[in-house]
Amino acid sequence: MKKLLVVVIVLATVAGNSVATPLIGRSGALSKPFQAFAWANFGYNQTAVSYNWVNKKYETPDPFVSTKTTSCDVTVGLGLPFKLELDVVAPLAMKEDTLKSSGIGDAMVYARWGLFQGPLLPFKAALVLGANIPTADREANPLIGDRTTDIGVGAAVVTSSFFGFVGHARAGYWVNGNPNDTTKVGNMFEYLVVLDYSITKKLAPELALSGYARSQTEYNGTPKPTSEVSQHALNFLLMWKPLPMLVIRPKAAIPLTAMSKGGSLPDWYAGLDVWVSVP
Repeated sequence: MKKLLVVVIVLATVAGNSVATPLIGRSGALSKPFQAFAWANFGYNQTAVSYNWVNKKYETPDPFVSTKTTSCDVTVGLGLPFKLELDVVAPLAMKEDTLKSSGIGDAMVYARWGLFQGPLLPFKAALVLGANIPTADREANPLIGDRTTDIGVGAAVVTSSFFGFVGHARAGYWVNGNPNDTTKVGNMFEYLVVLDYSITKKLAPELALSGYARSQTEYNGTPKPTSEVSQHALNFLLMWKPLPMLVIRPKAAIPLTAMSKGGSLPDWYAGLDVWVSVP
């Protein structure tokens, strides 16, 4: 089964969910009651630089061991009555540095509620409540997930089309759990702002700014200096709708190192989204 999973991930190849979690992956429009939704978000990146807190910039230190990540977040959702929607995410990944690991990370469950969904409004909005569940293998090396129980709240807004342009704004806040009795992972804020333009009814390029900021990690109640992370990226996407029920969206992202600090970054991200709605 493990070999099969590796083959599936490798064949899925390039994709990138750059710097946003599935909590803010969906727009402000909800699925219709009893409409099923399935989304595969393939991703690939390889870390290339690490943040130097003394020089206050990203560098390639000597020695530096890069981490290659090939991933596929699989989301299934169902629209419910009363403007509700329930989604479950299985994050599959394969990581490689000096060692290699593969498997499922920390699963996510989230519910969306349509705050504004009326056809006469110039926008639609949804509130989101989600949780990460520690399902990752604790023996994986490199780690696929941090095995913490995290609670996230968020919101998503999408505008109506104005001369072919549609705007999206999404944000989320995560209260991160503890991987052990002495460690407290810092809480995290994430955001995504998207502008797309419909060239035709089937084709729309998109430009997005995404990012997150995570506060310092605490050990035995004491914050660790330089453990905070703030990373941002510019995303380029092309949404293609060959069938009314099917959307295919290749994408790429470039980290904005001048706006970022902490952690490691790749030179680029690449990705592919495929989603289906039935009926």
